[in-house]
Amino acid sequence: MSLPVFGVWLTGGWEGDPGEVWCVPSESPGEALAWYRLNLPDLENKERGFLIPVVHPTARRNGIGRQLLRHAADRAAANGRTVLGSVAVQDSAGAAFAMAVGAKAGLVEARRLLDLRKVPAGEFARLRERAAAAATGYTVVSWAGPAPEEYLSLVAAAFNAMNDAPSDEGWEEEIWDADRVRDRASRLVRLAGVRGYSVAALHDATGELAALTQVEVDPGRPDWGYQGLTAVTRPHRGHRLGLLAKATMMEWLTTAEPQVERVVTGNAASNQHMIAVNETLGYELYPPGWQFCEIPVKPAVRAVPAEGMTDTAAIDALADSSGGQSGGPTTAASNLSRAADNPGQLRRGAAGRWLLVDTGAAIAHLPAAHLGDTGCQRRQAGVLLRARRPFIRAERRHHHCVRHAAAGGTWT
Repeated sequence: MSLPVFGVWLTGGWEGDPGEVWCVPSESPGEALAWYRLNLPDLENKERGFLIPVVHPTARRNGIGRQLLRHAADRAAANGRTVLGSVAVQDSAGAAFAMAVGAKAGLVEARRLLDLRKVPAGEFARLRERAAAAATGYTVVSWAGPAPEEYLSLVAAAFNAMNDAPSDEGWEEEIWDADRVRDRASRLVRLAGVRGYSVAALHDATGELAALTQVEVDPGRPDWGYQGLTAVTRPHRGHRLGLLAKATMMEWLTTAEPQVERVVTGNAASNQHMIAVNETLGYELYPPGWQFCEIPVKPAVRAVPAEGMTDTAAIDALADSSGGQSGGPTTAASNLSRAADNPGQLRRGAAGRWLLVDTGAAIAHLPAAHLGDTGCQRRQAGVLLRARRPFIRAERRHHHCVRHAAAGGTWT
């Protein structure tokens, strides 16, 4: 994931939702031991938060993950939230941590990969023509970038169609209208320089937008395409519009972005219809998938460090091992510091001090930060971002990660 994409997400989530970013700086200049972003939905699901916690691999198994969870739960409670949701790579250390602290496993999302280098020439055109034969009375339209003004209300209807996609219980449906699409959709395209492509099928008789699929290409990772939303509205299902839109999209993408070699997508493992469409296009299972989970805020507040180690001892031991000052830092709960107290600069401190990142300018003031264990490395404005490629674009909305499922690096 490129730094501009990470910056847009860090400062406002995928849709501009309110949130908080907290980090634990390391003794080593320009490194973070741990951090999290707490997403605080402000339109629906106002009783819920969505947490993305990350602990540096060298700092794990020292109680810091539990401190992150407890601190985030405190912040969630302060914002009136009663449940925390998150997501982890299946069968990972993060997934094990989530279960260890009492989180409840939820929906499983399977990833699939389309290797465009293996697709025979003309295959997407053939699939498009086959689908079009079953879709008489519909016209295909497309656009690059954010939705044109004349399509905003139609796109909103497609977004609303995602509300009957598989999801965990207890989540309110998101209600989209033209203003919300204009203001909150396509944030990466509008703010991070990501190139977005949309293909839609319009119903000739009514003018309704019957199907929509979206793909994005990050200039920082130009050989990858990220499948976004794919939706067919209920009155128009059964006409192969999903295949029509997606085959048209792939045919277009191979021309508009010839350097793209792979396209990645994700679906609820129970969404057999969309899985069948993807497999027709040539997608193959790309494990591991993502495991969604949630935990009530009150139990999360009571999360404790590993057996035999107090919060202070865990952090002190880590600081001592990395050359910390004598005496060691204090616990997170008793040593809070806000970047807003020092405008224009991320306040630095000893390991274990919690710093609230000013999300209005977070990426501008974050030092070179080691934020994960594997994946992309990008330099921009002197900042090195090392992340575990923590985000994929998904073909369903779930837990307020609309069309994007936050993944690697969570619950670690």
